[in-house]
Amino acid sequence: VRHDVGSGGLVKTPTLLNANFNAPYFHDGRYDTYEQVVEHFDRVFDLELSTQDVQDLVAYLNAVGDGERPFDKDGVVLRMKEVLELSTVLATAIPAGDKDIVALAVDTIGRELRELTEQYPDRKNTSVSGGEEQRVLARNGLKELVLTLRRIEMAVAAGRNADAATEFRNYRNLMAAAVPALLASAEPWSLFNQDVHDQHYAALR
Repeated sequence: VRHDVGSGGLVKTPTLLNANFNAPYFHDGRYDTYEQVVEHFDRVFDLELSTQDVQDLVAYLNAVGDGERPFDKDGVVLRMKEVLELSTVLATAIPAGDKDIVALAVDTIGRELRELTEQYPDRKNTSVSGGEEQRVLARNGLKELVLTLRRIEMAVAAGRNADAATEFRNYRNLMAAAVPALLASAEPWSLFNQDVHDQHYAALR
């Protein structure tokens, strides 16, 4: 689900359950604590929260965000798992020639892949040192997935379901091994690495 959280545009907002284990917060990881998150909403939406209001909200977030064990930590494995789950709809929509469902799925998966691409700073980003070749390969791999999805959508729209099925097999092959390997290789220089993340956002301030 995507919402306007006052940071520019609509962003995917995950569950609060087990959120204690998933800092930093926001789509760009700009906040490290619940206090900072609450202060953001108070400032952006002019909520006029009292000190007690802030304390109560933080206590609530800590209670909801607690758990016996954390969810999977955000990273390549979790992101690719989500993309794979979203992709399953194409397995039935393509043979059925369902243009609307295919278009919706391609748009949704494409957004997820583009968001994942942003976790791998491009070569122009001077805040990240090292791993330039790995980051380029990772970004190119994700770009190829997006382009393959686009070819699937165009083929179904033109009634060429057999061509779409062929492209979907190519897509699944890429998702099965090649792209995950590229992403894993570049992960040490991605924003999933806490040190890289901190350096990246410190440079933006």
